[in-house]
Amino acid sequence: MISLLERFLRSGTRLCERFGADRSGNFAMITALSAMALIGGSGFALDYANMSRVRASLQNSLDSAALAVAQKGKTITDTEARTIAESYLAGNLPVVFKNLDVDRVDESVTVTADVDVKLFFGGILGKESMPVSALSKADVALISYEIALVLDTTGSMSGRKLRDMKTAVEGLVDNISAQVKDPERLRFALVPFSTFVNVGPQFAPDFDMNGKIVKDTGASWLDLEGVSEIPQLELEAGVSRFEAYHNMGLEWKGCVETRMPDGDKRHDVADTPAVPAQQASLFIPTFAIDEPEDYRNDYIESEVDPRGNDREKKLKKYGYNGYKQIYKRVTLEDLEDNRGPNYMCVSEPLTPLTNDYADLKTKVKNLKASGNTNIMEGVAWGSRVLSPQEPFAGGNPDDGIIKVMVVLTDGKNIFGVRDDRLRSRYSSFGYMVDGRLDGEVNASSSKSTKLMNNKTLEACNYAKKDGIDIYTIRLEEDDTDTGTLMSACASRPDQYYDTPSSSQLKKVFEKIGEKIVRLRLST
Repeated sequence: MISLLERFLRSGTRLCERFGADRSGNFAMITALSAMALIGGSGFALDYANMSRVRASLQNSLDSAALAVAQKGKTITDTEARTIAESYLAGNLPVVFKNLDVDRVDESVTVTADVDVKLFFGGILGKESMPVSALSKADVALISYEIALVLDTTGSMSGRKLRDMKTAVEGLVDNISAQVKDPERLRFALVPFSTFVNVGPQFAPDFDMNGKIVKDTGASWLDLEGVSEIPQLELEAGVSRFEAYHNMGLEWKGCVETRMPDGDKRHDVADTPAVPAQQASLFIPTFAIDEPEDYRNDYIESEVDPRGNDREKKLKKYGYNGYKQIYKRVTLEDLEDNRGPNYMCVSEPLTPLTNDYADLKTKVKNLKASGNTNIMEGVAWGSRVLSPQEPFAGGNPDDGIIKVMVVLTDGKNIFGVRDDRLRSRYSSFGYMVDGRLDGEVNASSSKSTKLMNNKTLEACNYAKKDGIDIYTIRLEEDDTDTGTLMSACASRPDQYYDTPSSSQLKKVFEKIGEKIVRLRLST
């Protein structure tokens, strides 16, 4: 194409030189012929500029098409890949394309096409149009990913929303794993959250015949002996909650409370290490006390006032010092109704980082909806499952790893405030009267939600400081403060998705997957 233009311009120049050297001709003829040469040269320059413009447009369209096909990996057929490429070219090119070819080899996609460009002045040389072609090749960049799926499984998610979320999450796992073929470069963690996050009952200690904890059993990051000096109504510091479970013949289900900050150590919202020597850093197993008579979680035959000062009677309730009590409500029926010390521990156990995608999707299918919304605990544990340190120590410490957290909620933070002596239901902050939410012992529902929002945003900011890229989804929730929170929690404005209907979740998770996986143009 260029050589043809060059030949024409050179011939035009030589023609002008010959006419200019011939003194015998008419001056008007010389002028006319010179003008024709100049117009012809300008015309071909115009054609060349037009072809360059069309080729640039074709290249950009092919680049977009190659990236779009590469994003889908092996989840689509060759026919579907061609349809995607045709759609991108038809939508971006101002002219008709031809000879489209889509070649897929492993993780690479090569897309080529031609365009016939109409020539304005090419007819002089017998050319009405000139073909322009381009090629684009895209592949998945060789990057490793660790992705925490932090999902709201509260009671309001039941039914359609939960089903749509499961389908969307499974699609995300399928789409990304189809692009990142090496399972060593892609791992997912699953963090369901409601009132609590469940870390798994397998970390509990064993007991000997005397009802004492067997040495070197139980996770070192758990408060096995009750050493954390957290404010609480009945099981005071120095009393092991695990022993209370054992005394009652019950098993801890795996939920933990929110740690309390210790000076400048933000144990409640940050991924600070759990060190046995630092009591406040240990994670505390949940233990809902026997509430007063006529309260929902009244499960022991006792008249002891939880807010009273009779320490001995309180301990007798839970079988300490050789005392045995009549547990009037801890029956199989009542356990199924979620009463007893595991009260409100309703989330499925979290799944640490794994590349067993089939098992992960099975766990997603088994998620159930129950409990209140506690976004902060979800975000904090999302950071911890991506961390290279305990509790799970599963995260890769390499700076080259892309760490991602996807947070979905369909509701605002709820403490569970009630107008009674305990001032609330049992939550990850204990009871409201314990004063573990910024010292508040009688906060209203709106104030407690605001305080929980502040802590949630702190948890998001600590996660981002640790290099975690956060995507957030607000599902069918019109609370303005929750929208503001979730938008601020996201790493960038375009990583917050306000989703009015769960039917849109599949498309939202597809968009998130496309943004997470880093592709590159090879040519």
